[in-house]
Amino acid sequence: MAGSHFLYGDKMGFIHIRNVLEGKTEGEKIMLRGWVHRIRKQKKMVFVLLRDPSGVVQTVVKKGVVSEEEYADAEKMLIESLVTLSGTVNADSRAEGGYEVQVDEVKVLHFAEEFPITEHQSTEFLNDNRHLWMRSRKMTNVLKVRDEVFHSAREYLRKKDFYETTSPMFVSTLGEEGADLFEVSYFGRKIFLTQTSQMHLEPQLFAMERVFTLAPSFRAEKSRTRKHLTEYWHLEAEEAWCDHECNLKRQEELISYMCHAVADNRREDLDELGVDPERLYGVKPPFDRMTYTEAIEVCQSAGLKIKWGEDIRTEAEKILTDERDKFLFVECYPKEIKSFYMKNNEADPRTYKNNDLLMPQGFGEVIGGSQREDDASILLQNLERIGDDPAKYKWYIDIRRYGSVEHSGFGVGMDRLITWMLDLEHIRDCVPFPRTVSRVYP
Repeated sequence: MAGSHFLYGDKMGFIHIRNVLEGKTEGEKIMLRGWVHRIRKQKKMVFVLLRDPSGVVQTVVKKGVVSEEEYADAEKMLIESLVTLSGTVNADSRAEGGYEVQVDEVKVLHFAEEFPITEHQSTEFLNDNRHLWMRSRKMTNVLKVRDEVFHSAREYLRKKDFYETTSPMFVSTLGEEGADLFEVSYFGRKIFLTQTSQMHLEPQLFAMERVFTLAPSFRAEKSRTRKHLTEYWHLEAEEAWCDHECNLKRQEELISYMCHAVADNRREDLDELGVDPERLYGVKPPFDRMTYTEAIEVCQSAGLKIKWGEDIRTEAEKILTDERDKFLFVECYPKEIKSFYMKNNEADPRTYKNNDLLMPQGFGEVIGGSQREDDASILLQNLERIGDDPAKYKWYIDIRRYGSVEHSGFGVGMDRLITWMLDLEHIRDCVPFPRTVSRVYP
């Protein structure tokens, strides 16, 4: 084998299928390994579509070219059998991907049993067999886009001098609404699975100024919609010396960066998924903006029965975004429907300096954020107003007593963002093993 192959292969000489599909090996003898994606058997040849994480290529095993034993094994193979092969690459416009490998040696490392997944399976069946369904080209491409989204989020924040850190999953304080918490028995004590890492991120910014975490969060909402999971991946960031306007700018820069990174780096996956990269390149600052009060007025004008002081939920989100191509900030929500730790809004004392970011085309909320209250006495007043016990939050209030600083933060629902990016039917379609109200298997 030519020494140049080792530039993009491994020390055993195997290369990835993408190198064949990119035209790097035409006319050369190469070595591949992977799984049988599809197979078609004729009298004197076997057509094998071989799959690895980088793509699918057609290979041809001919009787009389490979050994009798190898040909007999090729005829016995079922899909998902594991093989290695060597052969010569030829351009062929009839073949999937435009190239074909004429095989001169094939070895079956594992003969698969009959694969249970065939065409036209029900959604429930595919979810029951998620451990096998993720081998499909659609799931493989979605998961590669997911990797790019996670990578680009970290890349953007590191470029902006954020430090990645961690926060506990077991918590004793409420980050959001108490009714949506998963209760856990912790050595005889009642605690919760975290809804948000925010409250444990804030103390860390006093040490490092800009911090973020990318971790699961848990919501015990009994919602059976296309956008709800009980366990979801949550990118959360907290930033010192950052007010409400700074916070909105950070959010729109981050979302735009992630969208452009996917369009730049996962073009082939987007093509296979039928997603136009321009959908992602079109995401750029500034995003649209309206106040909560303006949003309520728009919804009322559209005939929705909603009053000032009620939360903006699915039906209202659709009214606000169904015909919109840009992301929309809705800011300054009423205090009664938001958490106690948000900064008072002097321009309208009924509200906080907060925001939700809504995605276009009715896909719903993807970010919740706010400027945080930095005055310990006001935090105590907020807790008194909602009837919560300040003693539970002593450690959280303490950070305002020793060098308190203006700061803001937000949380991104990464699974929801990917669902919008790829125009998926349901949020579970972008998660390896989704957890919903009705599903904890496999």
